[in-house]
Amino acid sequence: MTITRGSIKTLVEKPPSTKRKKVKKTKKTKKDKKIPEKYLAGLSAAEKAKRKKEILKNAKKSSKDPSAYAFATDLTPSGKLRKTKTSKHTKAYRKMYG
Repeated sequence: MTITRGSIKTLVEKPPSTKRKKVKKTKKTKKDKKIPEKYLAGLSAAEKAKRKKEILKNAKKSSKDPSAYAFATDLTPSGKLRKTKTSKHTKAYRKMYG
């Protein structure tokens, strides 16, 4: 029996490749950005939509830009800042240092 190149290919099986196939990653758009639930807690559906829109709009701005941290939804209808819960860290600091 003579062995030719064609018959060798059929006799010898290729070992399974050790290289991993590249998986395409889906790119997230700005609208797909996840917003922590605590940022939206206690808001009505309309207020949640406004807050999400503001967060996504301000996310495009530079982190050094102070206007990126100003939110219209932080204000009451009369124009004053909303009352927020004092964090446990602020409470501990005030307890330690007055």
